[in-house]
Amino acid sequence: MNAAGRLRIGLIGTGRWGSRYLATIGRLWTASEVVVSDTAGRGGSGPPGLVRWPSPAALVASARVDGIIVASPASTHEPIVTGILNRGIPVLVEKPLTPDLPGTVRLRSHARRTGTPVLVGHQHLRAPAYQELRRLVRGRAIDEIRGVAGGNGPIRADCTALWDYGPHDLAMVLDLVGAVPVTVRHAGCRVHGPGSEEWTADLRAGATAVRLDLSNTVEEKTHRLSVTTTDGDSLVYDDFAGHRLRVNGVPVEVSGELPLDRQVREFVATIRGAPGGTTPDDLDLAVAIARILQDISDAAVLSSRSPR
Repeated sequence: MNAAGRLRIGLIGTGRWGSRYLATIGRLWTASEVVVSDTAGRGGSGPPGLVRWPSPAALVASARVDGIIVASPASTHEPIVTGILNRGIPVLVEKPLTPDLPGTVRLRSHARRTGTPVLVGHQHLRAPAYQELRRLVRGRAIDEIRGVAGGNGPIRADCTALWDYGPHDLAMVLDLVGAVPVTVRHAGCRVHGPGSEEWTADLRAGATAVRLDLSNTVEEKTHRLSVTTTDGDSLVYDDFAGHRLRVNGVPVEVSGELPLDRQVREFVATIRGAPGGTTPDDLDLAVAIARILQDISDAAVLSSRSPR
């Protein structure tokens, strides 16, 4: 951080999500407060004066930044974040932290060894509508949670639809059920073509039944989490509805602040906080999610081999 208190943030990955981060930072802060001045990537728009680096490694090794946002493909996260942690630079990583369980566990261990702050982009946890839903069900028994998410793509070469959409839904599920172990009762995957998938999973978290339906083959973009309490209330968080939260069918007014805005504000606050601090909750959550995703994948393979 320079003498005037301005933060310099590096950005790795300047595609669809990287461009959103650029726009978000530019909208929330003036250049005198927070600026993305170093970017690794060939594409993406940005304000005048961006310093472009030929590779993520070059940015990490040479740029004088206070924090780095990683919005590159999931398969690149582990080597990039490892290099960032080696330099002790706070990092915000888009979900999934890595596209497999071993890599996710390795990054958590490395972050703890270095004591470097790591935030993971489970941005739906920051959504005002979801946070209000969580407040309303706090302390109440939950009978059922159902997550439905998908769209017409994207089809990612390095990340299945399960690992692409699943982290968001599982982040909310684990946040709601707390420390209750989650087990996979049944899972399946229907493949419609190269990379085109429909995943279903039936899970159990104590007395709570959990159902996930995730697909990159549906025409209309969807992200909806429905919660039914044991005492009979129905709460629906719908990221694409006009009213993002309904309780028993009645719209509930919530803040219109964007989840990505809250996520970036949290990252900036982390950078400005005590040096050497860590965010174990984000890392533990990422590992817990990766374990369940691996269990779902294994269960789907077993199901496909079972005699019909």
